[in-house]
Amino acid sequence: MKTMADGGSADARRDLQAEEAAGKSRNSGKPGEIGEGVKGGPAGAGGQDTAGEKREEDKGLEEGQDERREDPAVRLAELEKEKEELIQRWLRLRADFENYRRRSREELQRAREQALEEFIIKLLPVVDNLERALAASTGSSGDEANLRTGVEMVFRQFMEVLEKEGVTPIAAVGEIFDPEKHEAFCREESEKPENTILEEYQKGYLFGEKTIRPSLVKVAAAKE
Repeated sequence: MKTMADGGSADARRDLQAEEAAGKSRNSGKPGEIGEGVKGGPAGAGGQDTAGEKREEDKGLEEGQDERREDPAVRLAELEKEKEELIQRWLRLRADFENYRRRSREELQRAREQALEEFIIKLLPVVDNLERALAASTGSSGDEANLRTGVEMVFRQFMEVLEKEGVTPIAAVGEIFDPEKHEAFCREESEKPENTILEEYQKGYLFGEKTIRPSLVKVAAAKE
C-alpha cells in the first residue's frame, strides 16, 4: 500500500519530466528560419550577391584593359596616335609662328614706308623752291652764274636721293588728265584734244606707285 510520501515523489518526477519536455520543444525551432533571421533574410543575401557580381565584373574589365595595354600591337598603335597628335600640334604652332613673323615684317615695312613718305612730303616744298630759284636765275653775270650752278647741284642731289627712295616726278604737260595723278587748277579752250594737260603749276610726285602729291595743272577744254 502506497504512502503519501511515495505519491509526492511520483508527482515531482512527472513535473520535472514535463518541464524538460517543454524546454526541448522551445529549443527545437527550424534552423533555416533562425539563420535567415540572423542574416537579414533572403533580401539581404541577394544584395550581397549583386555587389559581389559587380566587383567581379569590374575586376574583369580591369584585367582586360591590362591585357590590352600589355599587348605590343595595342601599345604601338597608341604610341603612333600620340606621335601623330604631337606632330599635328607642332605643325600648327610652326604655322602660327610663321604667320606672326610675316605680319610683323609687313607691319614694320608699312611703318617704315609711312614714316619715309611723311618725311618726303615735308621735303617737297624745298624742292619746289629750288626749282623756282633756277627758273628765276638768268645767269648773265659771273656771280649769278655761280649761284645758279650751286642751286643746280643742290637740286640734282635732292632728286638723286629722292629717286633712290622710290620717289619720281609725275609726267604732266602733254599727257591726258588722270584724276589719280593730276589736280585740275583750271580749264582752257584749246585746239588740243579735250583733257590734255596744257600747263603745270606745281610738280607732282609718286612714291613707288602711290601718288603722294598730285600735279597741279591746266587742262584743255573743247571749244564751243
